[in-house]
Order: sequence, then C-alpha cells, then structure tokens
Amino acid sequence: MKVGYKFCRGCGAETNCADLVSGYCPSCAKVHVARLSEYQRQYEAAVAAGDASASGKIAALISRYEQSERLRLKDARRVK
Repeated sequence: MKVGYKFCRGCGAETNCADLVSGYCPSCAKVHVARLSEYQRQYEAAVAAGDASASGKIAALISRYEQSERLRLKDARRVK
C-alpha cells in the first residue's frame, strides 16, 4: 500500500485518504448515505401515517446504524 492510501471499509479498494468519507471510498460512501437517507424517508412516512410500529422498527434500524458507525469510528481512532 502506498503512503497516504487506505483500504475502503466497504469494498476494500485502495483509496487516497483525502477521498475517504468515514473510511469509505466515494462510491461506497454514496451507497452508505443513500441507505441512511432511505431509512429516514421511511421513518418520516411512518410517523406521518401514524404507524407507531413501523416507525419504531425503522428508528431501531437507524439507531443500530448510528451505533455501528460510532463503534467503527472509535475503533479507527485507536488504530495508529
């Protein structure tokens, strides 16, 4: 691996560190953001429809996603 490059945590591609977003290469970052955006749209639709069960399930998905990211970022800070 060249200096200034790391592997994408999504696809494993060697990527310039300046291009990484939370450890993802630009294409994986787009997919990652799109997934979270879709969760948010589903949550807002469920809340607007008054569907507490669905909004609770989607809120749990978002929470697990956020927890996963916190753990990954915390682990990344420890590695030097």
